[in-house]
Amino acid sequence: MAVRAILIKPPKRGSHPRSVAVSFEPLGLLYLSAFVKKFSPHHVEVIDAQAEGALVAELGPHDFRMGMADDALRERIRAARPDVVGISALFEMQEPEVIAVARLVKEVVPMARVVLGGLDAGIRHATYLASEAVDLVVRGEGEETFLDVLDHVDQGRPLADIPGTCARGPGGEARMSPPRVPRVPFDEYPYPDRDALPRAPYDGRRAQSVAFPFARERPAMLIQASRGCRLRCAFCDIVAVHDQLVAHSPEYVVGEIRQMVERHGAREIVFVDDNFMLDQRWARRVFELVAESGLDLALDVMAGVSVWTLSKSMIDTMIRAGVYRVCLPIESGNPETIAFIKKPVNLAKTVEMIDYCNRRGLYTFANLIVGFPHETRDDIRRTIDWGNASGLDAVHYFIATPLPGSRMYPIYEQQGWIEHGDRGAVTWRTAHFTREELEALAQDASRAQLLRRVRFLARPRNAARYLWPKLSSPRRLRHALRLAAQAVASAVAAWRGAPGALPSATSRDDRVRARDAASARAA
Repeated sequence: MAVRAILIKPPKRGSHPRSVAVSFEPLGLLYLSAFVKKFSPHHVEVIDAQAEGALVAELGPHDFRMGMADDALRERIRAARPDVVGISALFEMQEPEVIAVARLVKEVVPMARVVLGGLDAGIRHATYLASEAVDLVVRGEGEETFLDVLDHVDQGRPLADIPGTCARGPGGEARMSPPRVPRVPFDEYPYPDRDALPRAPYDGRRAQSVAFPFARERPAMLIQASRGCRLRCAFCDIVAVHDQLVAHSPEYVVGEIRQMVERHGAREIVFVDDNFMLDQRWARRVFELVAESGLDLALDVMAGVSVWTLSKSMIDTMIRAGVYRVCLPIESGNPETIAFIKKPVNLAKTVEMIDYCNRRGLYTFANLIVGFPHETRDDIRRTIDWGNASGLDAVHYFIATPLPGSRMYPIYEQQGWIEHGDRGAVTWRTAHFTREELEALAQDASRAQLLRRVRFLARPRNAARYLWPKLSSPRRLRHALRLAAQAVASAVAAWRGAPGALPSATSRDDRVRARDAASARAA
């Protein structure tokens, strides 16, 4: 027999309308759909309850929502008659919407099993299981585990002991099953089921302009060639669930890219890997194969390029493959803070690589983080001074955000620095600053860096060395003009009082929006 399942990406809610409006295709759910279809007779349907309700509604002061109305989602669930409903729970701030969807499912189909997956669900499984609308939480990679759930439901077997899950115990406590040991080789996983959803909400002109405002080519599409990370950066929550690196073969990756181009018309490929450059030999081979494929694509690495993996030959290979900008997650210009983060960043080599990237015509951006738990004003000033002198086209200053599951989160908990508000809102302070003070410092630093860069490039010698390479072909000039137009639009929006970038970004969507805000400042 077979069971009926639906997979739901919930509506998106937040305090800034522009961040709420950023909508990417739900790759995780599309991987689940493809895996179930390949290895079982079960029926699966995917609903993107954010993208299918594309208007952003203002619910109250600093409270915005993009997504389907409850009545519309209720009818979709009723029509699907699911036995199992999987809901994506990626970020802590989305918890209220996740729980709301779970309750809606139980209202419409009380006997359906509600299963949560995603980074935040895996980290805060006990919090989600406290809601009786949630039956099970999947931790880690979900394909094999979710298929196991469907098989158990089909066979009438209990779900509590499925490896890689968490369930409620007899007393209501969260009980974690043993981790799952994958049985299927990673290259036998199918490509994500990109045909499971209509493409217009992701590939259409308006959707692309919101999600990828500074892409060189469109449509831009997402790909995940590897998963997980072996680093243990203090601020990162990924390792709480995905602490090992698993990667598809370079040949598999290029095969998927070719399908994206031929079936869906992709012109830019955006890698969403947690740490694409962690295995340098593997990354170089991916770039080499893309360059040899003749596909003539633009490439971008969303989470950034690890600076310690770069060399002149690696940068040249990346450019041949179609990379046109690099975001460098340097994190800090203060050696003591880098030691606390435990990231292998060599600041002297970083400046050398930034200079080479600029001279080769790559746009260079960086994320720098200020306001770690015990950082003083002098510590923050060291990072800002380094950013000003680095040669980067643009710097976006985040403030250190205590994410559940990160190595530094217990420091904030033990000091009582974290406060939880309504609708999943979280605020915090550090030993020396409030969150608001850090946000002001970050915004001032971003503006000051922009002014310095403008003055630097205004000198003819510097313009010839660092600006001309970015304009030296019709494609590069066209992209530069797009950047300039977006920069003007951003400046007008800021002048009219529209919300700016989020220095305390807590999701991948917000980090992308912040990175692209840095692109606008650079232009």
